[in-house]
Amino acid sequence: MKYNYVFLLGRPGCGKSAVYHGLEQRILDSGQARTIERVDDFPKVWATLQRDDALESEGKQRLYSERTAEGGYVLTSDEILNDILREISADVLTKDEPDHMIVLEFARPNYVGAIRNFDERILARSLVIYLEVNFEICWARNVARHEAALAEGGDDHLVCREAMEELYLYDDQNALVQYLREQGIPVLVVNNEAEGEEHLIRQVEELFAVLF
Repeated sequence: MKYNYVFLLGRPGCGKSAVYHGLEQRILDSGQARTIERVDDFPKVWATLQRDDALESEGKQRLYSERTAEGGYVLTSDEILNDILREISADVLTKDEPDHMIVLEFARPNYVGAIRNFDERILARSLVIYLEVNFEICWARNVARHEAALAEGGDDHLVCREAMEELYLYDDQNALVQYLREQGIPVLVVNNEAEGEEHLIRQVEELFAVLF
């Protein structure tokens, strides 16, 4: 394999999950990788929120987050997000095996700072894919996903628009691309604003050609 690690980056709602699932099936069908593992930061973020809930239930101050009026959470500490990525970096290094691809997904307003949390041994064998989708499209997709989950009886929380704008209205996409190129790390910017299965299939085939 040319790349043992693939970073899928972009705003919530940019289509990381759909692209991952398409790539996963395409790669496994081709036999180019024996196994593929998807790693995102949500389990560690959720564990942090639950620790704050436990502190609050004991009458203590939350350390890393606040509750929102909509029933969700907003992280108030940038450093905990860096700590989480450093933990993920250490975790995935223990899973380094031949023919095993690890896809890392996360969203941040500051991707340059986020990428720096990963071990050089990971970055040296990585391809970074940034899914470019404007904020309004991402917001609409998140709302639609939230409404669909509620219609199916799920317990789904939508981060309020104000919080989403504060975090993701702007990011450092251009600085990220420049930084990665300076570091010699391959990077692709893929516009993923179009909808539909045909678009997804085309995106997956183009990415597959780069990966292998």
